[in-house]
Amino acid sequence: MFLAEIIGVGDELLYGETVDTNTAEIAVSLQPYALEIRRTLRVADHLEALTEAVREAWQKARLVVLSGGLGPTPDDITREAIAAALGERMEIDPQVLAWLEGIFADRGWKMPEANRKQALKIPSATWIANPRGTAPGWWVHRGDKDLVALPGPPAEWRPMWAELLPRLGLPAKPYRQVAFKTFGLGESRIVELLGDLFRRNGAVEVGTYAKMDGVAVVVRGEPGPVEALAAQIRPLLGEAVWGQDGDTLPALALQRLDDQKATLATLESMTGGVLGALLTGVPGASRSYLGGLVSYSPLAKSQLPIPLEVAAQHGVVSAAFVEAMAVAARSLLGATYGLATTGVAGPEPLEGQPVGTLFVGLAGPRGVRSRHFRLPGASREMIRQRAAHAALAFLVSELQ
Repeated sequence: MFLAEIIGVGDELLYGETVDTNTAEIAVSLQPYALEIRRTLRVADHLEALTEAVREAWQKARLVVLSGGLGPTPDDITREAIAAALGERMEIDPQVLAWLEGIFADRGWKMPEANRKQALKIPSATWIANPRGTAPGWWVHRGDKDLVALPGPPAEWRPMWAELLPRLGLPAKPYRQVAFKTFGLGESRIVELLGDLFRRNGAVEVGTYAKMDGVAVVVRGEPGPVEALAAQIRPLLGEAVWGQDGDTLPALALQRLDDQKATLATLESMTGGVLGALLTGVPGASRSYLGGLVSYSPLAKSQLPIPLEVAAQHGVVSAAFVEAMAVAARSLLGATYGLATTGVAGPEPLEGQPVGTLFVGLAGPRGVRSRHFRLPGASREMIRQRAAHAALAFLVSELQ
């Protein structure tokens, strides 16, 4: 087994201003290879510290991957640190410099002098093209070792890494991963349900990962044991499973609507448009998603085609009101289904309901129904995001 080390670069990672998801994502992408990751590092924009970290990693590891610090500003020092650690001198690449100048010229600007440093490279490095930014990456291959430097923004490094990874010639290992996507079960409850099946050993391991769309139960390891264990785990999770592997709630909901030749309209209060944004983020959403309305204030709610006595008798944070909202959504846009949300995003309780309360309503050919959720969350934004995913999970379960 060979060693790999991943280094996230940037003060913002140490100060907590940015969560280092790059390292975790890169580590997951290395799972199919016979590489052992014993440690990952986050290093400040400090040349001496980063140089020492790169030098130490290069001495020990078969593969070193850095993300961040390839920008044009003085505190972007990843290039300088790699050059110092590997004992090489950087030189301007005229072709890359011309490419950079062309990017700015296309925007009608003159390239700032600071961007010249992004055309610097050590002789042993190969450029990694960046089609989405001005920070090309470096790939250094010496003997049986590789060092890769990627920019920090995920939208830039992901396609660069996806193109490069198969070219590294890393030793593969027999590998299989199965991820069950669940909603409505906490991690501790899942651990209880799995019992002795929640295991970690050399051949297979099980992990739970809490995300906005619920908790993913991931089984990974050697293909045979993974298939056998996944087959045992799936029935224990029951109806909480809404998808598997690369499924997403918005895409799955739209696919099921499309399969039924059905359409959807939304009426949002608590989620404030997040639900519509998730749906319209899926290419081709307009085939099934007609559109939606955000009705947030009491005045706006009073103008909906909902009998006033519904709010008077039950309040606007209630199952009765969200069901009426769902009916209204369906009627207003002439959709097959109407999906609605109301609740309390905080910071104060509303109508005696605590922060995190969510009611989701769905109106369709089989009538109207609703579901009550109590969502955790440390902020309004987190609660609104979870509420929108909860609404989609409800819709997906009802469309089965």
